[in-house]
Amino acid sequence: MQTKKSSMIAMVVAAVALPLCYANVGERVAFVTNKNPSKISQLKLFKNPFGNAPELEPLTAEEKSQMVLDDLGMESSTEPRVFYTDPKRAVDIATAFMPFILRLGSGSFAEGHKLNIIPIDESKYTFSTITDKYQIEETCALDAPPTFNRGPIVLYEFEACPFCRKVRESVSILSLEVEFRPCPQGSRFRKEIKEEFGNKATFPFMRDPNTGVEMFESDDIIKYLFNTYGKDGTVPSSLEGNIVNTLTAGLGLLLRSGRGSKIRSSDPPEQPLTLWSGEGSPYAKLVKEELCELQIAHVQIGCPRGSVQRQRMFEKTGRFQIPYLEDPNTGASLYESSAIIEYLDKMYGVKISPVPFM
Repeated sequence: MQTKKSSMIAMVVAAVALPLCYANVGERVAFVTNKNPSKISQLKLFKNPFGNAPELEPLTAEEKSQMVLDDLGMESSTEPRVFYTDPKRAVDIATAFMPFILRLGSGSFAEGHKLNIIPIDESKYTFSTITDKYQIEETCALDAPPTFNRGPIVLYEFEACPFCRKVRESVSILSLEVEFRPCPQGSRFRKEIKEEFGNKATFPFMRDPNTGVEMFESDDIIKYLFNTYGKDGTVPSSLEGNIVNTLTAGLGLLLRSGRGSKIRSSDPPEQPLTLWSGEGSPYAKLVKEELCELQIAHVQIGCPRGSVQRQRMFEKTGRFQIPYLEDPNTGASLYESSAIIEYLDKMYGVKISPVPFM
């Protein structure tokens, strides 16, 4: 009898106590697996005055992103800062800026770049204002980015290749969305092309699912891109197939000591990341090298000066600054090259133990 009475008391206590476990307003619960963030399940729990099961509400995109970054223990600031250079990366930034200088800014300006002075319009992106009444508007030959009905152009290439550099400049000038599949030595994507076309296959290699065109050779790819997606098919002199352009592209990369030429141990995600970038940015170049070495496929949205993609990003995020990374595998999004590199290394890099396994 005593046992039955004790059981009844325990049931009453449980019935009262359990609803109180969910009484904290705004409490968040996150289940995060260490190396598989795509399985993240995040919920908000709100106070339920009736004591029934708690009501659930998904986190906002910003909250989910911050939780992912907090879980990684990020040390670098993700707050966007204009032209900020991390002192630890000062040498890297300086050497990453050399390709821009040697290539005379090729890839930094959209095709048909123009400057206009217009009345202040807070709905439009501007890099500078003139007094409190006017602002500078940058435009280009294209009123809207090209529309891809069958997905973005796919480009197999790697950062340390001067021929690939010229193609990257061309897709930047044209403000194209391109899925990059990095092919440094030992890369899974390099193996894919070699197995399909033989060991003599070279890089860059392009596939355009919208036209069915596939081709090797940087000069041919550049001509195709400007003929298909440019205003009148004219290739800029900085991208013509001559020895001077090839040499300047190569010399600029030499100072980076082969970064982007070999893979590092990694666990690449299933879905490609999205990188808002431009070939003329030294900060973006450091991020591209990291993506290349970790074999991470990514869709790059070209944002050169004057590009309509800048306005698109401004409307999406409320500001324009590159590089800007979005990871659909985790929900994380962040600015600042140092923070992006740290994120990629912690999320997808694989540390090799200095002690061999027994």
